[in-house]
Amino acid sequence: MNKNFELILWLLVSLCRCVCYGSRVGLVGGAIGATGWLAIATAQDPQPTAKPSFAEALESIRTEHGLPGLIAGCFSLDGDPELVAVGRRKASLPDPLQSEDPMHLGSCTKSMTATLIGMLVDEGKLAWDTRLVDVFADDPLVVNSPWGEATIDQLLRHTSGAPANPPWSLFSSPTNDIVNRRAEVMHWLTKRSRKPKAIGEFLYSNLGYAVLGHVIEKLRGCSWEDEIRTRLFEPLEMSSAGFGPPTHAHPGAAPWGHINAFGMTIADEIDNPPVLGPAGTVHASMGDWIKYLRVHLMTDPAGAGVLPIRAETLAYLHRAHEGESYVGGWVCDEKPWAGGPILMHNGSNRHWYCVVFLALEQKRGILAACNMGGDAVEPCDQALQLVLQKFPFEQPSN
Repeated sequence: MNKNFELILWLLVSLCRCVCYGSRVGLVGGAIGATGWLAIATAQDPQPTAKPSFAEALESIRTEHGLPGLIAGCFSLDGDPELVAVGRRKASLPDPLQSEDPMHLGSCTKSMTATLIGMLVDEGKLAWDTRLVDVFADDPLVVNSPWGEATIDQLLRHTSGAPANPPWSLFSSPTNDIVNRRAEVMHWLTKRSRKPKAIGEFLYSNLGYAVLGHVIEKLRGCSWEDEIRTRLFEPLEMSSAGFGPPTHAHPGAAPWGHINAFGMTIADEIDNPPVLGPAGTVHASMGDWIKYLRVHLMTDPAGAGVLPIRAETLAYLHRAHEGESYVGGWVCDEKPWAGGPILMHNGSNRHWYCVVFLALEQKRGILAACNMGGDAVEPCDQALQLVLQKFPFEQPSN
């Protein structure tokens, strides 16, 4: 493609790329708006027929859907993960996508923020029913707002009534300290009315998780970014983990995000403003992400010396209230192929997509990730079907 033409297309995409917060697979839809996850097989087809290799079959899915790159695989508590990558880091260049390349995790960041909240609960610095006014008692805007009564539990479950998103562009100035910017996001919320009828009703809210990030900042005295590095990335040795587009942190050695514009696959380095971080800006390699995901498969991470979070706290973050299906950065469900309860989440900033399922009884997980946005939902579901066929879970005995 002519480079000038590609640049023009990229500029056009950039001008109209303001995140469509009501999108089915944008950040707002990152966890539940996209319906592809509902199509995951409820039964496996393990019939021993002559089939292409896992890599060949994955490549077939990628090419059929015109994706630049695709990673899929499975893991358990022990041993090396089974991961395969196909395609390219950047659609217009020959560099192959590697299974150890960092990928943008989008809204799958929310579980990490919830885990940090859980650590504060275990330390006695928070309770699930702690209100914002309890944390920000010295902030008149919170004290004098009905939003001061919003609880940690409500924010974790998207039932506080908080809207999906504020106008994030108002909080994007790089000259303003990131903690101050998150305070401004919270103040934006406190100046809005809180509708009583919305309290207790599910509304997926990136804003709510950004506020949770600021709760962490208030109680820890540092930015959410510093906190997640100190409490999660470093102890779990997630050396590839960072924030925003992977190419910014790993220039020349990371995939690019992509968007389908005018029928063409355009590479870019676009992400949402850093202030949104606690709701969805982490990137990491699949191997490093799995180090974190294994914590949520463990019976007792604190007892195992992995992370200081109690089994009871993790159980709370994995258990939805009756009549609900979301808590702590996870959609809670049951799948026959998993032999019981599963945790699921997906994420996208419209330029990347990832999805993960954790089978709690079998202590196993499956995941897929792509360096492209909305067009990746269906092929990633197909990739997970393929993983289940190639690496079948034990079926529960009747």
